[in-house]
Amino acid sequence: MKTKLFLVAIMAIGLAVPKSNAQVSKDTTKTKWEQRQEQRNREYYERNKKYKLESLQDEKQEITESEKFNLKKQIETIDDQFENGEITAEKSKALKEEAAKNAALNIDNKTAIIDNQIALIQRDVNYQFDLNTGSYIALGVGNAYDRNGSALFGIEYKAGKKKQKYDKRTYSDVVISSGFGNAVGNGQNLGKPFKVWGSRFIELGYTFKTRLKKDSNFLRLSYGISYQFGMYKLTDNRYFVNDGGTTIFEKYPNTLTSKTNLRTENLIIPFYLEFGPSEKKEYKDHFRYDTSSSFKVGIGGFAGINTGTVQKLQYKQNGDKITDKYRADYNVNPFIYGLNAYVGIGSLSLFVKYQLNPLFEHSEIKGRPISFGVRFDL
Repeated sequence: MKTKLFLVAIMAIGLAVPKSNAQVSKDTTKTKWEQRQEQRNREYYERNKKYKLESLQDEKQEITESEKFNLKKQIETIDDQFENGEITAEKSKALKEEAAKNAALNIDNKTAIIDNQIALIQRDVNYQFDLNTGSYIALGVGNAYDRNGSALFGIEYKAGKKKQKYDKRTYSDVVISSGFGNAVGNGQNLGKPFKVWGSRFIELGYTFKTRLKKDSNFLRLSYGISYQFGMYKLTDNRYFVNDGGTTIFEKYPNTLTSKTNLRTENLIIPFYLEFGPSEKKEYKDHFRYDTSSSFKVGIGGFAGINTGTVQKLQYKQNGDKITDKYRADYNVNPFIYGLNAYVGIGSLSLFVKYQLNPLFEHSEIKGRPISFGVRFDL
């Protein structure tokens, strides 16, 4: 009996072993597509590794050249102080020695960090030191965040390293403005017929700033293109009606909610003469003017076209909230022009914008749009 059981066990093992080997052989056999994919991944990894190593070597060279340039500028400043009698010869010598010592230490410390990163990459170790400085939220809308032109458009674009232009006279910014709108003039005051705090204004644009003088950044010309929205809300439960080519305001039969408004959409070209101080920053191969913390004033105008007008009516009927939207001709001026100005520090400003022609071509109200609020140069 035991012999029979032993023979059965041997047969079972014999049947199982080939099947097991066949299974292993099947699992370890890769298709040509998988092999090609692995090869592409290896090639991509090696290219990326080579790029990182080359970038780090370039960074080491950049560190040395930058520290030498900074030392040169410090020595020039010390020499000027000595020639002007502000310091003695002994003090000048001591300051130069200290500056040279600090420059050497900076080169040693910074390049040591780069050398350690190179060693990690060569051993295929992916390690990024990130000092935890708290939580934050970042929004990218196309602004360069390094000198190579890398930008964030919701999706990050990393630019390759490129040679810096020695003198850059034109810069670009994304501009976002938000605030309140109304219409004044021709006997109209704020709050009549539009609600003061209910009427809104939003602008999104892209601007360029060009330095007007060769050796000074005090005066700049700012120009670009923007898309703006004006949202007007009437008082006394009224809405806009085109009555035979004339825009009038009538009482609505239902009680309108605060979401009711007339939205104008305009494409404009703004232009400003901007002035204010700036800090000149010199580097080994270029210089830049920094206005990130400087006071500034901009005075100018704008011209553009109306691209559309939409009236939104929201009210309750039989307990249900109903929203109607009408894109129609409400006699809004097809061409607009006016004056604008802002004052602020760095990227934050307060703005005011005044349209010189009326909101409507033909209407019982001849008021001209005015808006004011906060402006961000990102």
